[in-house]
Amino acid sequence: MEKRQKLQILAFALVATCCMPLQGLLAQNGIGYPETDAVTTAEVMPVLKSCSSIDDRAKREACSSESMMEHIVKNLVYPESARKKRIEGTVHVQFVVTRKGSIGSIEIVRGPDLLQKAAFTVVNSLPSFVPGTNQGKAVDVQYVLPIRFVLGE
Repeated sequence: MEKRQKLQILAFALVATCCMPLQGLLAQNGIGYPETDAVTTAEVMPVLKSCSSIDDRAKREACSSESMMEHIVKNLVYPESARKKRIEGTVHVQFVVTRKGSIGSIEIVRGPDLLQKAAFTVVNSLPSFVPGTNQGKAVDVQYVLPIRFVLGE
């Protein structure tokens, strides 16, 4: 399988669980995170600006997930030092889509040390969002994004 195909499969798996809200990860493994004023679920969830003109909510959110996947596949760089040492794994990146639509408060929750910087960098490079809203007001929305690094054979 080609490197690009493997990255696409990786990104698809990533988006399948894409940006699972923090509460979902907490429910699965009981990890505690610092308290913030960001919500984990908004009435209207953030979407990438490139998808915001789509009227149907489900299609708009699907477009946003697909576009994030494409961005990650295109921009994720497997660190050469990790590749040489054959290090694989999943890096969980916690971040906030701010009420202004930018990415903020990026933190690595866990993952192999040599892969963390690459995961941080790709999340930090995500394009602008239309912010999520509750009762018509923009809110900060917190996510945990699992990014899986897998070496080919």
